Amino acid sequence: MKNKIDKNWILESCLANQNELIANFQKRESEINDAAFKKNASASQSEDRSAGKYELLKAIGDELAFAQKELAFLSDLDVTTESTVVEPGAVVVTDKLTFFIAISSDKIEKDQSTIVGISTRAPIYASMRGLEKGNSFQFNETTYVIEDLY
Repeated sequence: MKNKIDKNWILESCLANQNELIANFQKRESEINDAAFKKNASASQSEDRSAGKYELLKAIGDELAFAQKELAFLSDLDVTTESTVVEPGAVVVTDKLTFFIAISSDKIEKDQSTIVGISTRAPIYASMRGLEKGNSFQFNETTYVIEDLY
């Protein structure tokens, strides 16, 4: 069996990654905002090219809002109790991967273990929701056996 990774550490890592993602979106939004509203002094740039920048600005704003909503979900997540079923806040150790049920996130690594953050809206979560240690589930033609759950 794989080493148990502290759920608080996993949550803190996910929070740090999410905050970094939000900061990157905010920086990019600011850069595009500046570019869209600055007047270009070059005579060869007399036509208005800001329409594409407005669309990009809206798309980044939408992604930023989604990332902030996910940060709020993470911030409200209670990881202080042991999970006995696959649910939000659970760490699900399978024979193939270890999942943290919260939001989709970059893989995090600790003590030679890789943890994959998955959203409760992810199709793989639907395949494992409510299962217990020892149960198995199938996703994308792969069978996973739940070896530990906490």
